[in-house]
This record gives sequence, structure tokens and C-alpha cells, in this order.
Amino acid sequence: MAMKRNVNTFFRNVWRFNALAIAVATIAIVLLSAYTVLSIFSETTRTRRVTNVVNVGEQEKVSEESSLGSPLAIAGTSYVRVPLIRGQSYPGSYYPKRSEQNVVNYLFLDISTNGSRWLFERASQLILENQILFNKLKTSPDEARTAVGIFYMVVDRDSNGDNRLSERDAVALAASAIDGTNYRKLIEGIEQLYSVQQIADDKVLVLYQRDKQTFSELYSLPAMLPLKQTTIPRVGLN
Repeated sequence: MAMKRNVNTFFRNVWRFNALAIAVATIAIVLLSAYTVLSIFSETTRTRRVTNVVNVGEQEKVSEESSLGSPLAIAGTSYVRVPLIRGQSYPGSYYPKRSEQNVVNYLFLDISTNGSRWLFERASQLILENQILFNKLKTSPDEARTAVGIFYMVVDRDSNGDNRLSERDAVALAASAIDGTNYRKLIEGIEQLYSVQQIADDKVLVLYQRDKQTFSELYSLPAMLPLKQTTIPRVGLN
């Protein structure tokens, strides 16, 4: 009889342990399922952050905000350049989006006269990149140089019709003097800009693709006038 009681006690303990294990496992599965659902919901509804996208469609419900970025002293001159940054929040297809750090204009300050001017009259374009050019190539890290002009990669029209200005649109290469005056487009309809490189004290080399053809073009400095354009032949991949 004692052995039978011991056996019954052993099996009762096993059943209790199994019941407890099943309960713990069930609770763990419920908690894991709830966490998974919450994670999916949070991932689906959280705001996506993008850059270099400016909404221009009138049908978009866009929340706008603008701010001035960090000033940059232009080497060898009395000018300081400050970017105007346009931020937007807008609904996406599945989740809200926020476009940040979109440079849409530049403010030029002359610290010697306290004068100022904007590069553009409006903030309706997107400046993807810019490059300051100098009176001579740099041969050592501490060599002093003077800026003579600025090149810009600009998107100023919605070429693909998606109601946004972005890198997917046609790009224009433009230039201005170091104080923001004399802004002008040099090349329009660029599909891909490979590089803008100052290769001599008085020359800039631009490599780009337009109409599915690659071009090499030289510009003079500081006038930024076209000197020579060359079509780069295609090369076979096989």
C-alpha cells in the first residue's frame, strides 16, 4: 500500500508539473504573439524618414517647416553661406513619411558689409549637392585658397510626374559666383551626374549621362564657360 501511495503521489506530481509547464508555455506563446502583433503594428504605423524629397503636388496634405542650417565661411572671402532646410510630413501609401534635411535655398551673408541675399527667390527647388571651386588646386592641407565660384546639382521641376522633387527627376548642373549672384544653368536634363572635379587651377571636368549617352565636358574657371564637350564611347560588357 505504501508503494502504491508513493506511485500515486509521483504521478500526481508529474501531472501537476506538466500542467504548470503547459500553462507557462501557453502564457509565453500569448505574450510572444502579442509582442509580435504590437511590433508589426508599430513598424507599419511608425513615420518613415527620407531625405532629398520635396512634395510639390497640390493634392498632398503636407505639413511644412523650414529652418536655417549651419553657416559655412567661404574660404578667402568675406562671405558666409547658410542653407535653408525644408522639412515635410505627409501621408504615405501604408505609413506616414517625413522628409528631412532638404536644402532648397542658400542665404549669402557678407560679413564685411552686413549685406545678405538669397540664391533663389523661392524655396521651390531641391539642391542635391554643391561644390565650391577655388583659384588653385590644393597641394598641401594647410594651403590657403580663395573660392571663385560654386557648382550646384539642382532639381527644379517634376520631370517624372510623381508630384515630388527627388533624385529620380532630371537634374540640372548650375553655377553661381561666390556671393550667390550670376546664377545660371550649365547643363539640363542630366540623368546621372558622375562627378564634378576641379582638375587644374583654371579647369573643371564634368562627367554625366544624358539621353542614355555619357559625356565629358570641360569648363573654365573662374568664368565657368564651356570649353570642350566629348562623347564617351560605349564599351561592351561581354
